[in-house]
Amino acid sequence: MGAGRIAKMHAEIINAHPECNLKYIYDVNKDFSFELANKYGSIATETSEDALTSSDIDAVLIASATPTHIEFITKASKSGKA
Repeated sequence: MGAGRIAKMHAEIINAHPECNLKYIYDVNKDFSFELANKYGSIATETSEDALTSSDIDAVLIASATPTHIEFITKASKSGKA
């Protein structure tokens, strides 16, 4: 969740890890989402739910604005994601 400055740093680290795959990227700024998704071969989602409810992911990294963290933590938890 998120595709701004800090999310770009985290995306690079996730992409470099041999056991991780950056599958989906969501940000309210669609340009940011698509830019980051194109860089790492990921999918830019239209809604946060598209990523959070996907059965092909195990964990969610939240790198969005601080006021959104509780919402994304709650949604990820209800979807069974770490």
